[in-house]
Amino acid sequence: MEIFSITTQILGGLALFLFAINRLSSTLKKIAGVRLRQILQKATDSRVLGVATGALVTFLVQSSSITVLLLLGMVNAGVLNLRQAVYVILGSEIGTTITAQIVAFQVKMLFYPLLVAGFLTLSLAGKEKYRNIGEIVFSLGLIFLAMKLMTDGSRPLKDFPLVIDAFTNFGASPLLGILIGALFTSITSSSSATTSLVIAMGMEGAIDLQSGIALMIGANIGTCTLELIASIGTNSIARRTAMAQFIINLIGALLFYPFIDSFAAIVSRTAHELPRHLANAHTLFNITVSLLLMPFVGVLIKILEKIISGREGPEKESYGILDERFLKVPSLALLEAEEEVNRMALITEGMLKAARQAFFHHNKDAMKAIRENERIVDAIYEKVGNYLNQISTLMLSEQDRIKKRSYVHAIGDIERIADLAENLAEYAADKDIVFSNPALKEIEKLFDKTEQIYSIAIHSLKRSKKSLILDSTRLEESVNMLEKKYRKDFIHRMDNDLIGPVKDAMYPRILHDLERISDHANNIAVHVMKM
Repeated sequence: MEIFSITTQILGGLALFLFAINRLSSTLKKIAGVRLRQILQKATDSRVLGVATGALVTFLVQSSSITVLLLLGMVNAGVLNLRQAVYVILGSEIGTTITAQIVAFQVKMLFYPLLVAGFLTLSLAGKEKYRNIGEIVFSLGLIFLAMKLMTDGSRPLKDFPLVIDAFTNFGASPLLGILIGALFTSITSSSSATTSLVIAMGMEGAIDLQSGIALMIGANIGTCTLELIASIGTNSIARRTAMAQFIINLIGALLFYPFIDSFAAIVSRTAHELPRHLANAHTLFNITVSLLLMPFVGVLIKILEKIISGREGPEKESYGILDERFLKVPSLALLEAEEEVNRMALITEGMLKAARQAFFHHNKDAMKAIRENERIVDAIYEKVGNYLNQISTLMLSEQDRIKKRSYVHAIGDIERIADLAENLAEYAADKDIVFSNPALKEIEKLFDKTEQIYSIAIHSLKRSKKSLILDSTRLEESVNMLEKKYRKDFIHRMDNDLIGPVKDAMYPRILHDLERISDHANNIAVHVMKM
């Protein structure tokens, strides 16, 4: 029963640690938001900048796995190239060491005031930025509480002969420790969890330095599992990116494996306590491997190209934003959705212009383009709608939540405008439909104002310019007034037999469609006002 109690306490602490890390990661991602993409996009061919970028992003998201998953999405879409991605991965290896350094502190009962302060801030703060601070403080308290649970659970282990023999074997045969560390990390999908558990055991002397180093080296290899699985189905350059992380960690393990005892002797001089030795070993290992491999990135890329064949750059069958990997960072996923919404809006603007050509000049190419683009708009509408539904609202800031709701409404308006543009082209395709000169002039004037409203709407949507909303509203009111006036004029012409029985038969419907386009366009502008 004692071993059961010990095991459940350690696993309970580990579960709490993973929960706290995920909670901290969610808050940091909410705060960092779109900056993550901007930071990653600045990862140029500069070695130092690329490595620094990887370390910073990994610290912000509290996971090298998430960093690499984001890289997979950006490389798959052609935003980053393989060389840039490899430098970021080298940096991510360094970024993972920060968590280990934090948990190695002997905080004693510090988690109590952290939990209290975090909870009170969360409960009483009115502004979101203060609630985020409370969330970070509370999550840190949970992390230290989890470390205490794992530490207390590990205390009796040093008295169990079976455990002593196991860790003695890890020290005598580091390969076994590396394999165990890799397997455990593959299961938990968190090298931080493995490293923190090792440090917790070190706090109670349940593990020695050599065994801990072997387990942490294995954790670096095991963390690649998720990325290798996620790269399945991506283009060749994205698969090379996932493989790069695995090869980097494998090379690191091979380099250090023969010298673990010597490495442990060096690390033992960096501090006085075993937990700090373990954290320092993790830091020194990852920094050393990254620095050693930086000059050989070109060689690594050539090896990757030999292992995984295929051309550089995005492939048509796999290209596209709205990659589900970005859902790991909801604010970044929202940015991807925003780009696709803007693309959908621009395609629809082209449809309106083509509808004008088809209607007034009976341009067959314009009619064909409208039909093709209408199918594209419908596909984007469905894809973006599903993607927006998958973005976690809970992990978005208040401003981003409003933006998400606005995009959900905006894509409905854009899709409806595309349908109405197709309707206008269909009227032109029917040779039996004839219009009088007054009707054509009125339709053209209404077309002008409608296109203008839509142009203002999508410009405000793309640049979040709320100052344009008043112009849109005034124009929309003008269209409504014109539509009513033109209807009266049409009735007057009909009553006085000023037009033939066939002419202008579809005129009221066209007025209605143009007026509906202006309404939907103004709705888009109104959605922007709410952002």
